[in-house]
Amino acid sequence: MLVQSMILVILIKNIRPSYFSRMIQIYYTYTYDLLESKFENLIPLLPLKAKSKCQNYKRNEDKLLLLASYALLSKMLADKGYSAFQLADLLFSEAGRPYFMDSPFDFNISHTDHCAAVVFLENGRVGIDIEVIKAVDLSDYEETFSEKEWQEINSSEHKINKFYDYWTLLESALKADGRGLSLLSSPEIKIKKNQVVIDGKEWFSRHEYFDSEISCCITSNADQEVVELLEIRLV
Repeated sequence: MLVQSMILVILIKNIRPSYFSRMIQIYYTYTYDLLESKFENLIPLLPLKAKSKCQNYKRNEDKLLLLASYALLSKMLADKGYSAFQLADLLFSEAGRPYFMDSPFDFNISHTDHCAAVVFLENGRVGIDIEVIKAVDLSDYEETFSEKEWQEINSSEHKINKFYDYWTLLESALKADGRGLSLLSSPEIKIKKNQVVIDGKEWFSRHEYFDSEISCCITSNADQEVVELLEIRLV
């Protein structure tokens, strides 16, 4: 399933002990030292929509991040015993969310500057968003948040970090829901600490800090899960 020349090394960064049986796994990788040529054998394995998206990227970094994401997904499927689900079988919703037909698991993909991540959950629904924490004009996002949330962002000692905490929480919830950013300014979205309510349905979110320069949030439809972080080195 994966490019044969790749060596994948799993570094288990954090496992939260718990008596709960369900587990969310996050595979992530950095692309600083990766070459696009490493993924040439992966491209033919992708569905047409993914190939087209990859070819339309103008920046090599964007293409590399996309291919690294699918390499992570392929690795994850093999590790979890779902090798019967091939990348070529991927389908995409109207909002562009990838999925497999009739699968007993859910997954979601996100990437930011030099980092790609895939989250996996069996018998549930899950979303992930990762963002490099960098300067941003906060005024562009004022209408995205409620008055209370906006006040909390602006009164924070670390405004940018607080903004990204809220942003990744919101986007991961929208990705879990499946309708994506089309709902971004919907009045039907309510944020309550680590919980997001969309059209009356509750989603549970948590931030995972595997990198001090990256804000990461995952959202699922259950609040009682173990979270496992695994760094995968594609070399």
